[in-house]
Amino acid sequence: MLDLHIHTTASDGTYTPTQVVRMAKEKGFTLVAITDHDTMDGVAEAMEAGKQYNVEVIPGVEISSGVSLVVHMLGYGMSPQHPVIKAMLEDMRLARVERMYRIIDNLKALGIPITAQEVEALADGAIGRPHIARVLVAHGVAPDVRTAFREYIGLGAKAYAERRKMTSEEVIGNIRAAGGVPVLAHGGLLRLTEVELSAWIDAMCKAGLMGLECYHNAHTPEIERFLRRAAKERGLLVTGGSDFHGETRKDVDLGTGL
Repeated sequence: MLDLHIHTTASDGTYTPTQVVRMAKEKGFTLVAITDHDTMDGVAEAMEAGKQYNVEVIPGVEISSGVSLVVHMLGYGMSPQHPVIKAMLEDMRLARVERMYRIIDNLKALGIPITAQEVEALADGAIGRPHIARVLVAHGVAPDVRTAFREYIGLGAKAYAERRKMTSEEVIGNIRAAGGVPVLAHGGLLRLTEVELSAWIDAMCKAGLMGLECYHNAHTPEIERFLRRAAKERGLLVTGGSDFHGETRKDVDLGTGL
């Protein structure tokens, strides 16, 4: 068994890379990919754990890209030390920190005084909105992370702030330049019609897209079939991943949706 979309404490997951690999071994997986948001900081630890537990670990990352249409792009097989990847991920890190401060300022304007230090204390790696949400829960501002997103920091919510992103074409180009494989993550979540998604996939193929994540916990059987067909027609790779984050999504376990 394999799972090619897993998050750890290097971004917004709740289990360390070593814990994730150990869990994968216990559940019978032979191959996993660590795909934290905008960082590959957990890859080295996961690969060492893979040697210990006899689980093959593919180095990966999930990059948020696009402007009007926010697209998550998975990249597989690159070295975290490749200069193109290092530069891209450092830019992503700075963009996340910049957004954190804007969100905190927005929250303060609403009379909710949380600090950057509180958010950073929860983040072992890349800072994300889930860390801010957990601080809001700790302050009693929201009963849970999902409510914190819906009421305060999700798209269109009271304290939301947009994050500076690269275009999808730029991200695909960087992944390819580093010898990696760029794959569209959970295309069914883009909320596009099949005609619109087909046109987008065609445009990204011209930019170098190499695969589609057809199997995902949020995909309906219909979108799964559509994406498999789209991949076959264009000669693209078919991948699948649970998008496992740990305790923040108790309904999604390793392998869910595959």
